Amino acid sequence: MTTCALVRSTGRRGWTLRCDLCEHTFEAAVAGRPEAVAFARTNGWIVGDRTWCPMCAATHITRRTA
Repeated sequence: MTTCALVRSTGRRGWTLRCDLCEHTFEAAVAGRPEAVAFARTNGWIVGDRTWCPMCAATHITRRTA
């Protein structure tokens, strides 16, 4: 999956990101896709080849370090 696959425009309201694992969403009221990705990362989301919410990201990191 590409970085932008799960980042979708919601029209006037901004952008929505969806977690690959649990389907949680994050809505950002910003003008462009790069700003939405940056805002999501600031709020704990991992956005790259996969998009993960903060809870899924924490679970993944915990499993890898255990």
